[in-house]
Formats: sequence, C-alpha cells, structure tokens
Amino acid sequence: MKNLFIFVAALLFHLNSFAQNSNTLFLTYALSNPEPMYNRALDGGAGYRPLASGSFGLRYYVKSSKIVTLETGIEYSQFHFKLDYVDNPYTVIPDKKQTTRLISIPVYAHLTFLKYFFLNGGLLIDTEINKQKNDIDKQSGLGLGLGIGLKYHYNKINIFINPFLERHAFLGFDNSPGTRQSIINPGGRVGLGYSF
Repeated sequence: MKNLFIFVAALLFHLNSFAQNSNTLFLTYALSNPEPMYNRALDGGAGYRPLASGSFGLRYYVKSSKIVTLETGIEYSQFHFKLDYVDNPYTVIPDKKQTTRLISIPVYAHLTFLKYFFLNGGLLIDTEINKQKNDIDKQSGLGLGLGIGLKYHYNKINIFINPFLERHAFLGFDNSPGTRQSIINPGGRVGLGYSF
C-alpha cells in the first residue's frame, strides 16, 4: 500500500509539473539540398543533382519536463532536382528539372541541454501530394529525422536555429519490392514561436 501511495504521489507531481510548463507554437522555414538515394546498390540509371529547396510549416512543442519535450506539427516541402545524364560527349542534353512535394508530420523527442542547446529527432510521416510525372519514386511513407540546434526565449517569444538531416520515406507505403529511392535531406530550419 505504501508503494502504491508513493507511485500515485509521484504521478500526480509529474502531471502537476506537466501542467505548469508552457507549450510553444512555432512558424518555421527551412532551406535544404535534398537528393534521392537508392536503398541498395544500383548499376546504371540517371543521377540527380540537388537544387536549393525549401519548406515551411508549424511546429508544436508540448513540454513534459524541463529537459524532454514532445515536438510535432506539419510541414509542406518542395524538393527540386536536376536529372544528370551521361551520354555521347558531342550530344547536348537539356537540363531536366523535377520536383517532389511532401506534407510531413514529425513526431520527435526534443532534448534540451545547457539551457540554450537541443537535440531533436524521431519519425516523419510523409505523404507525397500532387504527384507529377518524374523519375523519383513516390515518397509517401515513414521517414527519420535528426537535428541539433540553438534556442532562445524572451518572455513568451521564442526563436531557434536547427541544422538537420532527414531521410523521407525510409519505409514506403507502396510496398514495392526491390530497389527504390528515398530522399536524403540535409538542411537548416529557423523558427519563431510563442509560448502559452
């Protein structure tokens, strides 16, 4: 009975501390250089050169303690590529640009350390929208993300800078067997937020 009382008291204390911490909503913008990557070795085929790409969205931080935070939200991304051919050196091949558009929902753990620094990472739930004719496999699936960053808050205003590395559609929803592509996306994100 005594152990049950201690457990309930600790649980109530945790819930009370959860209620006292503020939640924060951020508007975000990211720049990146995405590149399709095959899930296994492949001989032949076209290559891709990344072009500067961007994304914007909302991030919501739910505080659960002074160190660990749940980070989620929604983000719209446009990834641009240039198809790279190898052909006869005397043949001129025009540049062929392709675009992939994604809606992503991050489900991240956000770990704060030394007051101003943080690590974040976890799962990405990706859905490709407005699929156009291009050579890149559909990017709907489960992805992974990892980042490190610097944050600062003044009263209820918050800002952060967050370099990151993401791999979209690491596990595709289409269940196509064999070789497939997923987008590797290194970049940097900035956010402006308000705590409530």
